[in-house]
Amino acid sequence: MSNSKYKMQNTKTIISCFLLLSSFLLLLFSCNNSSSTGVMYNSKSKIEESDPFIIGNKKIIELENEDIELFLKRYKWKMNKTETGLRYEITTKRKGNYIEIGETVTLEYITLLLNGEEIYNSITDGLKQFEVEKSDEIAGLHEVVKLMRKGEEASLIIPSHLAYGATGDGNKILPYQTIIMKIKIIF
Repeated sequence: MSNSKYKMQNTKTIISCFLLLSSFLLLLFSCNNSSSTGVMYNSKSKIEESDPFIIGNKKIIELENEDIELFLKRYKWKMNKTETGLRYEITTKRKGNYIEIGETVTLEYITLLLNGEEIYNSITDGLKQFEVEKSDEIAGLHEVVKLMRKGEEASLIIPSHLAYGATGDGNKILPYQTIIMKIKIIF
């Protein structure tokens, strides 16, 4: 066996052992139950404090939030912010009922990156149609359309955890990219 094949096989073995040990430890700590008292202890906060994945994701969200705030300040955009970190502004308001869970909506849209590069739009890529909270559309769109009425237009800044997350969309949106959308609910 060549030296490089041996090193690769050895590396795979080490990674497998690490993943197995990590899974075991996670299982052990998440099942912190005292059978003598019947009391269940919540060890979630202890795990969150030390879990490198949770710490890393929190840091990514924090840095992304700083980038969004700098963008808003630079362009003097005034937007509402939801608890999840979605920023939005209803730019054209209409009367009527708000969109509800289960309704099918159709959107005209433009999708941009924070640097202003347009990556998708409904003219060349087709309208976006989905059932609210019952489809695989990105979470940021589900969240904002429930704050809107038919015929309304909005500008959005969608952090990556509400857009395409750690994987991107497999096409033009890279992992952990914030996107800007301008949408109009046409029906």
